[in-house]
Amino acid sequence: MYLATMNCDENSACDWKDNEYLDFKELEEQIAQIVGNGNLEEMLRIQLSEVEMLQSMFSNPGEFCVYDYSVIADINEFVDGKCSIYPPRLDFTINLFMDKAKLEVCINLPHDYPASEPDIYVRSDKLDRNQQHILNSDLANYISTLERGEICTCSAISWLQENASRYHVESAKPRKDVNLSDESDTFFTRYWIYSHHIYSKIKRREILDLANEFSITGFCLPGKPGIICAEGLAGDCNEWWQKVKCMNWKKIMCKKKEVINLSSLSVNSLRKFSAFQEISFECSQSKSRECHMDMGELYRYLTEHNCSYVFKDYFGVDGKCSSNPQH
Repeated sequence: MYLATMNCDENSACDWKDNEYLDFKELEEQIAQIVGNGNLEEMLRIQLSEVEMLQSMFSNPGEFCVYDYSVIADINEFVDGKCSIYPPRLDFTINLFMDKAKLEVCINLPHDYPASEPDIYVRSDKLDRNQQHILNSDLANYISTLERGEICTCSAISWLQENASRYHVESAKPRKDVNLSDESDTFFTRYWIYSHHIYSKIKRREILDLANEFSITGFCLPGKPGIICAEGLAGDCNEWWQKVKCMNWKKIMCKKKEVINLSSLSVNSLRKFSAFQEISFECSQSKSRECHMDMGELYRYLTEHNCSYVFKDYFGVDGKCSSNPQH
């Protein structure tokens, strides 16, 4: 199975990059190809040491939270040679309390970190969506300047402690009211998005929250790769996409964009999905304990929602239903 990439922007059609085909099996084996098991074990040891250091730095109740402590045990078993299955990624949160404001710093470490960037996303109830978007964009830019191969979560935390207060401003502009005469709201759009992976629980929650805020319907399929469909008014979809793509991603792109002139049609009559939800099709034939999507089940799901045509746009081949349906 092959995966091809396309380029999309707001003002042009999507174009295939014919020279960027990738064997789909490489997606599951990519870590093993980039680094040998010995290097991978060393990187995971560094991650465990860094987590231990962060725990000692943020030792007050509620400051350091690990989503699932069994993951640490799984990583220890892997680096000690007691298990050959790749462990899940480390996923934890550091809560920073500054000037009566709480910053929720959500961190997800790729297996090959620190050779690759950490996945860090910040939330705060003292920040509106726009402020939060700008903060995370600036944080991602800062992380990209740090040297790969060196631990950098502490540097990211220090940057937040020094700069986060600048983003708490009272004059943030509220979202403008919908103006039906605006050109962006006379079109219905549907974005088909591909990400190298979607694991972070905080990103997944943020994607759902943003979809609800902008009246977006569709779905998010986490795992490797991650697939998202977002549909709604053109203006709403564009704002949603701008905020989502500025999160810290290894790779994310719009593979296909559908645009329909509303004319006398209603938005709801064009929707293929009644709500926005996270879906899951686990594939058991994986060397990793992380979720890898079942291609057959994805095709079945797309078929049920009358959009099986997009499967070929994503993967370059016609789809086929799984022989073991899950629903």
